[in-house]
Amino acid sequence: MIINYRNDQDKVEVTKETESLLRKALQAGARVHRLPKETEVSVTLVDNAAIHQLNRDYRNVDRPTDVLSFALDEADEPAEVGGPEEHLLGDIVISAEMAQKQAGEFGHSLNREVAYLAVHSLLHLLGYDHKKTADKKAMRAEEEKILEKIHLSQADLGGEMHMSDDVKDAFLETLLAGAKAAKSDAEEEAGGDVAMLFRKAREAMQNAYIPYSHFPVGAAVLTDDGAIYTGCNVENASYGLSLCAERNAIFKAVTEGHRTFRMLLVTGNTTAPIAPCGACCQVIAEFKIPRIVMTNAAGDVQEATYADLLPFGFSEEELAEGQEQSGKKAGNPAAAKKAAGSKRKKA
Repeated sequence: MIINYRNDQDKVEVTKETESLLRKALQAGARVHRLPKETEVSVTLVDNAAIHQLNRDYRNVDRPTDVLSFALDEADEPAEVGGPEEHLLGDIVISAEMAQKQAGEFGHSLNREVAYLAVHSLLHLLGYDHKKTADKKAMRAEEEKILEKIHLSQADLGGEMHMSDDVKDAFLETLLAGAKAAKSDAEEEAGGDVAMLFRKAREAMQNAYIPYSHFPVGAAVLTDDGAIYTGCNVENASYGLSLCAERNAIFKAVTEGHRTFRMLLVTGNTTAPIAPCGACCQVIAEFKIPRIVMTNAAGDVQEATYADLLPFGFSEEELAEGQEQSGKKAGNPAAAKKAAGSKRKKA
């Protein structure tokens, strides 16, 4: 494959190693898809301002994104073997600033992020998409197949999941579309809430302090009056002092005076939707949060109630019963004083 590479930005330091890995990733994609040697693609690194402008002009999206693909060959399907020798595939535009930000979010290097985005964009140029669940799975499988060739696959990185900005957008659109197709206004509102909480939780995840696990988690909780509070995991060299994203979000809401909640959403870079840990489940049960939405970077969703997650959780009812029994059996001073007072009144 012929790769025309340019770095048109100066906000992020991009080394020769970054360019080299990007080229290796694209060449691996060309080999996997058996593209003719004369296949040509252009790759340009830009800053957020430049890709923001392209987003406005071509997608009517008023924000920067991580990568854009401009196909010159408008084929609906991936190129087949035996096509024309000269094949101008298209242009790949990557925001170096977004790549750097996402590299921190996913806990890997800028080099790996740029290589991933290049592969993701190359597959778009070859006709792959992720608007439907089946298409998304097929595209993810192709990404992994290519990244395996240069030892940057999910398996190579210890099970890490990745989600490009446009995959995230497609996931949110799917949630919102499902909500609009729902039977009731309440269901539509609930679907919109999930989409909003997912976006907020992913944003919070970027602030995770994870020097030890390198495993970012984000959470967002929706109060009964419509307020949203977010949290990320914060680790400590004394591991027991670490705080999970879910408790972080809930405690933040409680600090602001909230006591009743509609929903909590948690997200992480896992192969299946991530579930709260036992400690978080106990806190969720304490506030009886009725709807727990578990998601992952691939956009998979699973829902549960706090009773599903912690069927034998410790509650205020158990605490009251325990205190009552303790007072009877162990001669609780307060209980004894109350009983004595009652006897004097009777006398």
